[in-house]
Amino acid sequence: MTEPRIATCQFEPELGNIDANLDHIERLAASVCDNTALAVFPELCVTGYDVDLVQSTQIAVPGPITDRLRTIVRETGVDLVVGLPEIDGDTIYNSLVYLSADGVEGVYRKQRLWGAEADSFSAAAEPTVVETPVGRAGFLLCYDLNFPELALEYSNADCDILIVSAAWRESFERDWRVLCRARALDQTCFVVGSNHCGSQRGRRHAGSSLIASPQGEIVAQTTTGIATASTAVTPETLSVARERNPVRQSRRKNMD
Repeated sequence: MTEPRIATCQFEPELGNIDANLDHIERLAASVCDNTALAVFPELCVTGYDVDLVQSTQIAVPGPITDRLRTIVRETGVDLVVGLPEIDGDTIYNSLVYLSADGVEGVYRKQRLWGAEADSFSAAAEPTVVETPVGRAGFLLCYDLNFPELALEYSNADCDILIVSAAWRESFERDWRVLCRARALDQTCFVVGSNHCGSQRGRRHAGSSLIASPQGEIVAQTTTGIATASTAVTPETLSVARERNPVRQSRRKNMD
């Protein structure tokens, strides 16, 4: 039996051009390796990362945009995680939306806002856990990655995968790679990091989307000209890592 794969995808969104960005998401989802069950895309990739656009590009979930994304899932056979500015009543969140062929399966709202994001978004205060074809997954957005206590909530919820979507700047690329690997190692889970590439309103993004194994090793990564990378998620990989580094078990013993 072939194990399902998870993919990380990156691209340079067109600011405010939702149709073009959805087309790009569709092309990348269609291009991932066979047996890919889930593809992860960057923070605010549906609209592009620009806090000045939030009021004019806010998106209802569910709604017409998620309906289009659901169609992409059905046509490609690949579940999607995408970033967008979510409107809920009068409140706007920097959100990740997980979609299967059945529609919206989960929404994560960013808990730690970076800089001017706080002028446009409200912060959330809860983790989000979703059962996916590749295992139980938790979600973080960009700056959230700096806070190990947020990742720990997902370890305590027995997550096998930590999905991190970002608009991480080129000047902090080293931090991005170190933190993705650290969260994989200290929570003994796969970390799937999807980041913007290119430039938007003077922000140069690092790209360097990657997947880290539960032993903290980078097992797949994008490169110049290659916008997707994937790996198989196997129970054996998780069990070997957790036997070698039994931090989950030790934490629970200390909590008893």
